[in-house]
Amino acid sequence: MENRKAKAGQAVPAKRARGLGAVSVYEVLRREILELEIEPGMLLDESELAQRFGLSRSPVREALIRLSAEGLVKTLRNRSSIVAPFDVVGVPSYLDAVTLLYRLTARLAAKNRSPEQLKKIIKLKDAHAEATKHDRAIEMIALNHAFHLAIAEAGGNSFFVDWLKQILDHGQRILRLYLHIQGDHIAQDVLDDHFDLVKAIVDRDPDAAEAAALRDAAIISSEMLAWFAAKPSGELRLTKVGD
Repeated sequence: MENRKAKAGQAVPAKRARGLGAVSVYEVLRREILELEIEPGMLLDESELAQRFGLSRSPVREALIRLSAEGLVKTLRNRSSIVAPFDVVGVPSYLDAVTLLYRLTARLAAKNRSPEQLKKIIKLKDAHAEATKHDRAIEMIALNHAFHLAIAEAGGNSFFVDWLKQILDHGQRILRLYLHIQGDHIAQDVLDDHFDLVKAIVDRDPDAAEAAALRDAAIISSEMLAWFAAKPSGELRLTKVGD
């Protein structure tokens, strides 16, 4: 535990540390957690992190609270914090839940969106496409989260917004793993489902919106399930010792 703890509290150069506030601490730790530079289960000591960033413990605590709200950090009974464990067993359930809510919120958005909400959705779609074009994985994850949450908000049901936010928060590292499998590069045609989804919302076509949302969710679902089921050694030819 000491070695794992030490990495989270490792000092950074003074130029990087000075002037950082809670937002910057949050952004740095979030990136490191998503990139698995800080491993699941690692202790996040407030005092060590405060020393690392050259801050008091208050902004560090604020950053940890924000990360906890996203499901990336877990607060223990003794009030210490650790990087949330990565629940591999829950991946199929996550994919099933996100697919259902993508479909449902897309239908509602196509029926209920306002002009202002539509502008926000289009802006996020364009920003996500730009991040994808330049293989900016962490930015892609954040913008994908915001894009689908904006669609849920346009649907007008606050319960669905809360449920989808919880699911998207939980799935950030799953999406990061998916992007890692792709070498952090996604072909531009993969974004066609986002474009089709927005067009259906523009046209107020619930059926087309649901179909596009289903295709969007199916891409990551099929890739992730295939990756977990892969057997890299399956094609190796093994011979008896001495042959």
